[in-house]
Amino acid sequence: MVGNMKLKVLKFVVGLIAVSITLLFLYTNNLVLPKYLPVGKISNSSVLAEVCDMIITGKKILDGNIPMTPLTPLRNITCQQYLTQNHYIMKPLSKDEAEFPLAYVMVIHKDFDTFERLFRAIYMPQNVYCVHVDEKATSAFKDSVGRLLSCFANAFLASKRESVVYAGLSRLQADLNCLQDLIGSEVPWKYTINTCGQDFPLKTNREIVQYIKGFKGKNITPGVLPPPHIIRRTRYMHLEQKYQLFSFMLWTWIRKMSPPHNLTIYFGSSYVALTREFANFVLQDQRAIDLLGWSKDTYSSDEHFCVTLNRIPDPKRHFTHFLCLFCVSLVTALIFVFVYNNELWENKNFLGASLSNASLLAEVCRQIFKGKVFYPTENALKTTLSEPTCYEYIAQSHYITEALSEEEAGFPLAYMMAIHKDFGTFERLFRAIYMPQNVYCVHVDKKATDTFKDAVKQLLSCFPNAFLASKMEPVVYGGISRLQADLNCIKDLAGSEVPWKYAINTCGQDFPLKTNREIVQYLKGFKGKNITPGVLPPDHAIGRTKYVHQEVLSKKNSYMIKTAELKTPPPHNMTIYFGTAYVALTREFANFVLQDQQVLDFLSWSKDTYSPDEHFWVTLNRIPGTSLWTSPSRILCLVCTHVPLKGEAC
Repeated sequence: MVGNMKLKVLKFVVGLIAVSITLLFLYTNNLVLPKYLPVGKISNSSVLAEVCDMIITGKKILDGNIPMTPLTPLRNITCQQYLTQNHYIMKPLSKDEAEFPLAYVMVIHKDFDTFERLFRAIYMPQNVYCVHVDEKATSAFKDSVGRLLSCFANAFLASKRESVVYAGLSRLQADLNCLQDLIGSEVPWKYTINTCGQDFPLKTNREIVQYIKGFKGKNITPGVLPPPHIIRRTRYMHLEQKYQLFSFMLWTWIRKMSPPHNLTIYFGSSYVALTREFANFVLQDQRAIDLLGWSKDTYSSDEHFCVTLNRIPDPKRHFTHFLCLFCVSLVTALIFVFVYNNELWENKNFLGASLSNASLLAEVCRQIFKGKVFYPTENALKTTLSEPTCYEYIAQSHYITEALSEEEAGFPLAYMMAIHKDFGTFERLFRAIYMPQNVYCVHVDKKATDTFKDAVKQLLSCFPNAFLASKMEPVVYGGISRLQADLNCIKDLAGSEVPWKYAINTCGQDFPLKTNREIVQYLKGFKGKNITPGVLPPDHAIGRTKYVHQEVLSKKNSYMIKTAELKTPPPHNMTIYFGTAYVALTREFANFVLQDQQVLDFLSWSKDTYSPDEHFWVTLNRIPGTSLWTSPSRILCLVCTHVPLKGEAC
């Protein structure tokens, strides 16, 4: 027995020596495997460089030590430091993009932080950017924009500023001033794209370039012959009215002359993509100059100017078609990252990677450890539910499946999403705002196609915290059905087991400008108050609740008609307020909306008003005696609720 014990001890000693010699050999030859690195959760591609540096140095990556702060302000630091700390892309990400530079016209007037985020989102070093700042903007805003642009050789302020009036010629002239400056640029840009200060890209620069190339030198100016309700915009004179506190367009009964050169007027989007050749035509051709002069006293001239010029019969020109490159709202936004580090491993050279999506982080870091060059060749976000299982779809599309912080986990949100078309856009939006601790109710217009309904249903079936509204409405823009869609969802959400704190309603084009954590922190600051900005009804809105309006549903189109029948006064002597239809509501207020008799009576009274969603929430939130729900006077810019084209639905 003693002999057996000695034999076991001898085997143990020999084994220990063998293991020690093996480890010593590996260590002396630099073959020791890297330490296990517990990697935390990443929600922003702009931190890739810092994260990978943490990985290389063996640090544990936790939510608390990932730099999640907003863009570093350009104060007391050099331009180089600003560009580095905010991870601007400083080299073209592909040969295609380098050889096909774009020109951007950006017309802005407020919200520097939003502009700064937008500029960073669309910035590419091979492109050129002209920024027109409204002459009425504050000096602080103008100085901030000027200081930011001074850091870029390919970005500048428009040489001439306009005092812009919404729907006036000054808005078109702002674009033309920038177009004139861009024509003189040495950058050999192929197309110019005009944007406002809330247009965040839905596509990467490379995707935009590839798409535009497909039009083979044709402009993108979608439009049609003027529908009946639009004709008066060019039939009668409209005058810009500029005052110190506000500006507006005044409609007169003075008839205009016919358009010059017997031009046929078309109407369409004011946001276009134009070739350089056509830009020269717009600035120099006498027909364009005469049309501009004739358009000076029309309403919203930017919605007919380019689209009309682009349809002038001319065998030498071939400009047509439409491209949806941007959510004219808003909404948000894919961020690009270019990471360069050639000192990650001794004796190995790692070339910088170009990233268009934070979800590539894991693959990038694996490539870093292998010392390989990383070149993504396709969009990381799947836009069709093509994977055989939900698990594979969620993994391949890199959905966030765990709360990114304790703060967010303890403050879940509820989303009401009313949609009717464009599944690809909805899928991107859903992924952009999805968090596992939140809950999502999606209302699909009853008139939507079966294909669209099935695609949405299939997507939501993969998520236990997302569902279709239990009741669908055939939505008419401006009708009670749009409000009822939100109410159907809020009723479903009120019965959810998720302990959500605020409910936020969106449409299918509202992309977020802030992270979920930023939204949570902002909402917490309101301490249980609703966010329903509004005012007493301005003159032009009084008719919406003064006269009876009716929804008209048909197979081809749906719309509201105004009658001459006067409505009865609001119930319970309520004072009507008007404001935004997009709000953030507490759970307690949601229960109040669903159960209180005053609310039920008010909803019934609102059924034959125009756009009741723009007075329903804001009025209820100001009922005397409900001080718990007194709204702050500020609006919360959580999502890019885009400014629609005149007459366009969200």
